[in-house]
Amino acid sequence: MTVWSLLKSPPACYQTIPFWSWNDDLNENELMRQIEEMYKAGIGGFFIHARGGLMVPYMGEEWMEAIQLCIKKSQELGMEVWLYDENGWPSGYADGKVPAMGPNYQQKRLTCEWAPFKQEDMVTIAKYVQVSDELQLLAPDDATQPDFRIGYEVNPYYIDTLSKMTVNAFITIIYEAYWEKFGKEHGSILKGIFTDEPQFGRGHIPWSLELTEVFESHYGYSLLQALPALFRETKGCRKIRYDYWECVTRMFTEAYAKQIGAWCRDKGWVSTGHVVDEQTLMSQATSVGDPLLFYEYLQIPGCDWLGRFVSEEPIVPKQVSSVVRQLGKKTAITESFGCSGWNVSFQELRRIGEWQFVHGINLMCQHLQAYSLRGMRKRDYPPSLFYQQPWWKDYHQFNDYFSRLSMLLSEGTRQAEVLLLHPIRTAWVEQEGIDSTRIEPYHQSFAQLSRWLCQSFIEHDYGSEGIIEHHGKVVDGQFVIGEAGYRVVIIPPSITLDRITVNLLQEFSLQGGRLIACEPYPYLMNGEQCEHIDSLIAAALKPARDRSSLAKLVSCTVSPSISVRNNQGDPMVSDMINVQTLQLDDCYLYYIVNSGEELYSDVKVTIHKKGRLSLIDMESGEIQAVDQTVVEEGTQLNLTLYPAYSYMIRLEQADIPCDLGTITELEACHEDGTIQILDERWRIDYMDLNSLTLDTCRYRVENGEWSPSLPIIFIQEELLRIGYPVKIDLEFDVNLSFEPTDDKEMYLVIENLESTKIVINDKEVPSVSCGWWRGIAFEKVDIRGCLHYGRNTIILNLEFWNTPETYEAIERSAQFEAEANKLKLDTELESIYIIGDFAVVSETEYVDDEHGVIYTDGPFTLTDSPEYISLKDDFIRQGFPFFAGSIRVVQTAIVNLDHAALWRWQFGSRPDAIVTRLVINNIEIRSFIWEPYEAEISEYLLTGVNRIELELTGSCRNLLGPHHHIKGEPLKVGPDSFKDKPGWTDKDLQPDTSIYQDRYAFVRFGLSNIPGLVSISTCEPKEAKGDDMVQ
Repeated sequence: MTVWSLLKSPPACYQTIPFWSWNDDLNENELMRQIEEMYKAGIGGFFIHARGGLMVPYMGEEWMEAIQLCIKKSQELGMEVWLYDENGWPSGYADGKVPAMGPNYQQKRLTCEWAPFKQEDMVTIAKYVQVSDELQLLAPDDATQPDFRIGYEVNPYYIDTLSKMTVNAFITIIYEAYWEKFGKEHGSILKGIFTDEPQFGRGHIPWSLELTEVFESHYGYSLLQALPALFRETKGCRKIRYDYWECVTRMFTEAYAKQIGAWCRDKGWVSTGHVVDEQTLMSQATSVGDPLLFYEYLQIPGCDWLGRFVSEEPIVPKQVSSVVRQLGKKTAITESFGCSGWNVSFQELRRIGEWQFVHGINLMCQHLQAYSLRGMRKRDYPPSLFYQQPWWKDYHQFNDYFSRLSMLLSEGTRQAEVLLLHPIRTAWVEQEGIDSTRIEPYHQSFAQLSRWLCQSFIEHDYGSEGIIEHHGKVVDGQFVIGEAGYRVVIIPPSITLDRITVNLLQEFSLQGGRLIACEPYPYLMNGEQCEHIDSLIAAALKPARDRSSLAKLVSCTVSPSISVRNNQGDPMVSDMINVQTLQLDDCYLYYIVNSGEELYSDVKVTIHKKGRLSLIDMESGEIQAVDQTVVEEGTQLNLTLYPAYSYMIRLEQADIPCDLGTITELEACHEDGTIQILDERWRIDYMDLNSLTLDTCRYRVENGEWSPSLPIIFIQEELLRIGYPVKIDLEFDVNLSFEPTDDKEMYLVIENLESTKIVINDKEVPSVSCGWWRGIAFEKVDIRGCLHYGRNTIILNLEFWNTPETYEAIERSAQFEAEANKLKLDTELESIYIIGDFAVVSETEYVDDEHGVIYTDGPFTLTDSPEYISLKDDFIRQGFPFFAGSIRVVQTAIVNLDHAALWRWQFGSRPDAIVTRLVINNIEIRSFIWEPYEAEISEYLLTGVNRIELELTGSCRNLLGPHHHIKGEPLKVGPDSFKDKPGWTDKDLQPDTSIYQDRYAFVRFGLSNIPGLVSISTCEPKEAKGDDMVQ
């Protein structure tokens, strides 16, 4: 079968593969149900990922049996099962078993100290005496009083990733255990294993007990004598730093990536994953050395993109995709959407995903799908993109879209012919101790060059000098890395190049290749002076420091595949508009992406080839003819670049006489339309149960004094400090301004129901579940008849306890992230919820802020449900501040079809909802999940009265928060976003910032504008040559 015949229903290997977070007790029936939910949502497989909160022993019998069941279920459904190699992350420590093998296996970081010496945790490896400006190494038996010493600190919670012995222990404990359990029977069914964020220094200089021998055997001089150069300016320090970081990078890559990659390849499994700190040269240098070199040994290299935003710099995805193309690896994966928060929309997910895909990624791993939201699990770098979300039934649209996109981008061949050298080795020589500030200008210059090339639609790859060493050559005037050939090579501002790179570039220049160098020019080779590099730079072309000069020099040899002009005829230059060109069979594909928030209408796109164009609709898999014009430069078409939107254009290089077909371009008629604005008052036809989150309460210990009202997340911390089991009471207030009747649903939703006694208004309520709501841990208790007009109290009585082992784990979690990321607690206090048929009002005013945030101080009162709602205002103010569900509203509109030839639905602006479903006269028109927020509706309207329904579906954000963050709606959310002191997701704030605010922050839910019907009476549809449908 061809790609085109599979486009509507791509195979599982192209479908999305999310992290499935196993984070609680595991129930067989629930595991099967969740797999079925994934299957219905268009998900092709999953990574089984142990995370914080896992209550069964990791890698134990119950764990393995659960995997066995999931393998069998996935076989039945044709889904793919992938493993993940750690309990939490970063990978390598095997749930603590490897560092427990002793200091030789533990992570070490270099540190230094001038006399008098005070560091007690430092293991000294070398002492020095100062002679003039130099530090001279003292012999071990020299009694001279040292002036300076260098040693290492041990991190007992992570491993020495420079050591083959240590990584091999990790492979034995995890990989071999999985193979022994599943290899014989399911080895061909399990697809592979994900390794996550391995690292060696992360802001520090790494050390290994094996390092001295490896270094000295390779470089031929004393490492201990040279070590001070890593911390201070000394004679020849850049040569020493170059050698040191080259050595540790090679040791890390060969110990970790190469061993794991080889093990997986030998077993027929796929190694995949990503390293840590991929974003900048500053972070890469001390964390992984050279991320591209690491990717060489993974069958499916990947990257990580966290938060609800994209970058001007394409570095992270382009590093991975460059290696994939060069080494003939078909797939580049991204782990995306972690930390993006509970309200991330489909349009924002698409924007984040396509920004990476246009830069070469072609497989999606969503972070994440949580088995359970119990306790702290709901704050595990949200969102959970799973069944807990109100929009879950519409998620298949997102997955289907990216499955089609993955297939085309995987099967097509990218056309980049420009290579930009990656200057990580300059970062090595500029790293001084833990100070990386001198690297920053080189990072900025490198990023700027890549941005200028992207802005000019000049497609390019990055060149790692480590990979060039293994796979580089010059053939017929092309600089070749593996399977990729380049006609232009650009040397970015840098200090040093590798000897092999210099030799190949000299040959490339002699064979007529276009070599471009940007100042400041490199002057060192392997970290030391060499005349060869001077002659190389002398032979290179040198552009002025601006985009147009660079683009002009490159385009003399490699011109862009397209040009894009705005409606004024000016070239479009934007970080957010990018293109990827591919060849697929006998066609060319042009993937054009607008990752920005601006709308560009009537954009002229010129394809610099002549042929027949069609548009591939990635939402449906259909291929449609498009109006086009042959011009001198090639073939031209007009497009509207909506925000967070893309086009996949197919060009067939043939002069094919086509039958006339008519294509109506409504956009061309839009300005001639008359808008009939609908009434702002709509009747509520249906709504899911409304909700009130109760996140503050009073508490007492062992029937003692009641505390003042506190956030329950702080009460958890106070009780943990007690350190032993206690009986506690939690008292919540609920205010009602109406007398509820038994015919209206009313439930209390709590977690850990079986261990909790419930007392409402001094009467005990049986702790009997009548089902779960939103997540399996959120159990409903029917409380009809328990609440009344006025103030109500709900008291929960339970025992707060944790085992000594848990308290020890809490202590360890403060020392290193690996321990924190697998933490589980025995007792977790959480917010409770009232859900039912009511409205929620705040006793204080609502105030609007940026990012769609609405503040209020509360408190909140339950009132009768409204029958009508205004679309002129957001729904938060109309009784739905904590709502997590769908609301369907109905209106009628009188239409005279004789007055117009065409009719279009128009929202006017993006709805403040994740999904907005439009139904006209009982016919569903469209579920709007991203741009364009308009639809052609002529055939669905009747002359006279028309019934119009809108169903708006929100997210879990206003239910689960964070409600009290100082930023209102942070675009990077982690566990600490719900507490009082900032964590790494808020590293832009000062460490002592109090981020918890008493006021409540909600995000808008509803419509920003009243929608309308656009009637178009003066339109003359354009006609285009081509079939309406092309296969």
